[in-house]
Amino acid sequence: MKYYDQHLHTFLSFDSNEQFENYLIHQPEFFVATDHFDLENSGTGFKDDIPDYHLLTKKLAELQETTATKLLRGIEIGVVPGQEQKIMDYLAAHPYDLKLLSIHQNGKFDYMDDRVLTMDKLTVVKTYFDQMLTVLEKFPDGHILTHFEYGLRRFDFTEKELEEHFEKELTAIFKKVIERELAFEVNAKSFGKYQNAHLYRYGIPLYQSLGGKLFTLGSDAHVAEDYRLLFPEMSQLLKEFDVNQLVVFQGKERFLTELP
Repeated sequence: MKYYDQHLHTFLSFDSNEQFENYLIHQPEFFVATDHFDLENSGTGFKDDIPDYHLLTKKLAELQETTATKLLRGIEIGVVPGQEQKIMDYLAAHPYDLKLLSIHQNGKFDYMDDRVLTMDKLTVVKTYFDQMLTVLEKFPDGHILTHFEYGLRRFDFTEKELEEHFEKELTAIFKKVIERELAFEVNAKSFGKYQNAHLYRYGIPLYQSLGGKLFTLGSDAHVAEDYRLLFPEMSQLLKEFDVNQLVVFQGKERFLTELP
């Protein structure tokens, strides 16, 4: 099995209009879209953004008749503390092959909102990491922890600042990730658009020092042209830390694959 992109969005996400068929032009062995699930999403006026599961199932069944690519069901779950049971009830009735675990907003604001620029950056990031740890402790589902630096993207942070101010929080987070056998994602938007590769150069060895071994690459594509975005560059970053394998998840099974 070759490694395939495990972080993609389609028209079933509130922030994408992409069609499944456009991704399939790349003819991957496996394909999984991970559309956004965010309850009371502050980014869309506190609406519940839930991908249409019936439409997803129907679409995949239709496409499977026309392609040799194995089609899987995925979801990116944004979690705010207090929502855990409601999300778990939904997932119990709507099975997925791949579940990404994300922190986007805290019930008041999204960590990418302009509002955070009026706040103290250390306070914002402390809130973000504390929320991440709470979610890891209280929300029991998921396969991959995505873009660990999402809450830092609107600020300038150096590796030294991250170490000085948040090594304690990140150590607790990574220990929980390892305990739960989740994977650590290297995210193309983080790496490219937001120029945060240096934060991964801090986070990756810290995660490894605690025993972390599971890594994924995700383009976080919202358009098909970004499929496998920056995979060579992100693979090279992982090789700097002697990482030679990635993990893919398919339901209760996981498989190790070579770096692309």
